[in-house]
Amino acid sequence: MKRKDIRVRDPYILFDNGCYYMYATSPNRNLICYVSYDLENWEEGNTVFELSADSWADRDLWAPEVHLYKGRFYMFLSLLGKNGLRGTQIFVADTPKGPFLPITDRAVTPLGQSCIDGTLYVDSDGTPYIFYSHDWPDNFVKEKDAYVGEICVARLSDDLTAIVGEPWVVYGSDESPISSATPHHLFFNGENTVRYGSDAPFVQKLSDGQLLLTWSPYLNDNYVVLGVISKSGDVKGPWTHLAEPIYDKNGGHAMFFNNAEGKQCMCIHAPEQWPLERACIFEVGEADGSIRIIKEIGF
Repeated sequence: MKRKDIRVRDPYILFDNGCYYMYATSPNRNLICYVSYDLENWEEGNTVFELSADSWADRDLWAPEVHLYKGRFYMFLSLLGKNGLRGTQIFVADTPKGPFLPITDRAVTPLGQSCIDGTLYVDSDGTPYIFYSHDWPDNFVKEKDAYVGEICVARLSDDLTAIVGEPWVVYGSDESPISSATPHHLFFNGENTVRYGSDAPFVQKLSDGQLLLTWSPYLNDNYVVLGVISKSGDVKGPWTHLAEPIYDKNGGHAMFFNNAEGKQCMCIHAPEQWPLERACIFEVGEADGSIRIIKEIGF
């Protein structure tokens, strides 16, 4: 099937051994992967993960990411717990096709918070970190009269089973000079909810040693891709918000990968409108301490 015919949200593409694997949010209790050799023609693959009945989680398999780490494939998956809080749990498999099995019986993100979109970043010294969104429903800011999400980071143990030390907040989603508060369909206390979104942190090291963290809030009702830069190359920053969006045409939840030709690509879902979401892929390049879009691939 053609990529334009596959409805996906939060797509993540892994290139391994000449093959592309695409994972995406699932409304069901299982995840499948799509397989391609050219990024345009895809086959529906096998079930790579299935939520067990005795899991701490109940449903909502969101934003799966699969990372090659120390010779094995680790899936970071956001789930809705039976206690009503979301968290990112980590699973492992020997191949990108799974089956992915839990490395612990719980989320690795803080259990008393609602956390989504965990992603792995491994520093140049081999230290693993998890960046994640402390989800906006957890944090009402009276001065803003809105709910505010936070992008957080924590060091992981070498085997990825636990956070080491305390997580710290990189920034609140209201701190960007170009994000905006947006009404949401949820109602709290009988009132419309206004929130600053904080989706999809993804971290990469640029060729000059700086760290680029991309994320997706809303800007004038459009879902967008924004960025923050750590000029020091350290996960502790300081982090500086970019003044312009990387993508502002109502699509987001960006991730980056190198294709078979070694060119860097960005994958997002767009538009942010059910049921029209598709995996959109762009060739990108570095420019002025950020990422710029060179051209769209396909479509």
